[in-house]
Amino acid sequence: MNITVLLDAGPRVLPAAPEQSLLDVLREHGGLPLHAPCGGAGTCQKCTVYLSGPEGERPVLACRTPAEDGMTLRLPPAAPLAVEAHGNAAALAPDPGLTGWGVACDIGTTTVVCHLVELSTGRVLATVGEGNAQRPYGGDVIARIKASMEGRRPALTAAITGQLARMIGELCASAGIGVAQVRRMAVAANTTMCHLLTGLPPDSIGAAPFTPASLFGDCYEAQALGLPFAGEVYLCPAVSGYVGGDITADLLSAGLDRTDSPALLIDVGTNGEMALGCGDRFVCCSTAAGPAFEGAQIRFGMTAAPGAVSGVRLEDGKVCCSVIGGGEAVGLCGSGLIDAVAVMLDLGAVDETGRMLDAEEDEDDIPEGAAPCLFLLDGEPAFRLTGEVAVTQQDVRKLQLGKGAIAAGIRVLLDSYGADFGQVGELLLAGGFGSYIRPESAARIGLIPAELLGVTRSIGNAAAQGALEALVSAQARERLARLQKTMDYRELSGLPQFNEAYMDAMMFPEEG
Repeated sequence: MNITVLLDAGPRVLPAAPEQSLLDVLREHGGLPLHAPCGGAGTCQKCTVYLSGPEGERPVLACRTPAEDGMTLRLPPAAPLAVEAHGNAAALAPDPGLTGWGVACDIGTTTVVCHLVELSTGRVLATVGEGNAQRPYGGDVIARIKASMEGRRPALTAAITGQLARMIGELCASAGIGVAQVRRMAVAANTTMCHLLTGLPPDSIGAAPFTPASLFGDCYEAQALGLPFAGEVYLCPAVSGYVGGDITADLLSAGLDRTDSPALLIDVGTNGEMALGCGDRFVCCSTAAGPAFEGAQIRFGMTAAPGAVSGVRLEDGKVCCSVIGGGEAVGLCGSGLIDAVAVMLDLGAVDETGRMLDAEEDEDDIPEGAAPCLFLLDGEPAFRLTGEVAVTQQDVRKLQLGKGAIAAGIRVLLDSYGADFGQVGELLLAGGFGSYIRPESAARIGLIPAELLGVTRSIGNAAAQGALEALVSAQARERLARLQKTMDYRELSGLPQFNEAYMDAMMFPEEG
């Protein structure tokens, strides 16, 4: 039997097997912009498609709708991502004699960003960013590993290699060059993404002792990976199953291996990877922060795309929102969620335990500024931001889990390194998400220590910049190899010190 998917480029007919869900069919054929953060468990309510029928279109969950012969459906439009483009040449001088073009790529669990680079200068000619094509298999690496263990590893590998091939083609077309003129590629990615890119099984990362099949730091033939050019693909080295080449690339870009004052670097995402140190000594760890910071498994959550509430603030006692691209808000990205909860704490709509006030409580118990925003959404306490976009009690709880894990990881790293707050010269927020976080809000909710607020700054998508440097410089690749050897990994699972700090860090600070 067949189903028809209506796309901008025209209808696409897909074969479907009996008892397959629509999500399974769409996954199997790949390249279609559908997001399923829960991996098809039916809990996130994000894999909505629009099914055509006699009464017109109706929304259904792809993971809960069996495929039937003759079905016609439309996918929600894929919003373009807000991508940070690096316009400067690499920090290091490119190796002499390089000619042609290369691609520097940051493969995140949620998004993929690629830069087309002139190898002789390190100059970026074009940039493209998209949601990771593996998102129909889940919003975090644990879901992807589970899918791999269930026999879907070839599909996961095909999803990312096919996406990279298409993105490389788009970059070259926009610059007016042939794909055959691409000579090399450098990739910064977490360890699971590197396994899936190269076709290695990431299954061992999903269970103790979390040992990866490879720590990478080497080169692969592009065509052997299914990429459309003849040349090599360098993968930045990982440190462990959960501290990947994206973090070593972050440290390279930030130049922390060439400083003598300890700095704390945090890549706030589903893995919550972080490192503390300088020169030739670092300690690092990864926390299971969950997908809340990426907007996944949040009631109105979305990536940082047009229509997302990216900032929330109080003006004259009223809640005001910033929306990416302007216009009406359709959802809430991670930075907006952090801001929103900080505002809710300031208004008294949420207390230090994370409990949100109920709109039906005695009006004398509801602060005046919070009252207009509180309401019940499907029987659950909620706080309206703008239009139909709101933060629910469950959203606050998920944010607590994520921010508590990161705050506890910071505590463990400081103790492991033997440093206190006063010895940390900088706190660097890395990743595309880190570009949008307001440090004041992050400190207000307890995500980062208030003691480090004065030395906190964003370094943007440093992993992509690190990949760019590795693309054009052998010296950069040598520094990455040294960084890998100087990083002392702390496994937090089962560590009593972490568990104690985590319980404390779940609470919100009582005062801003």
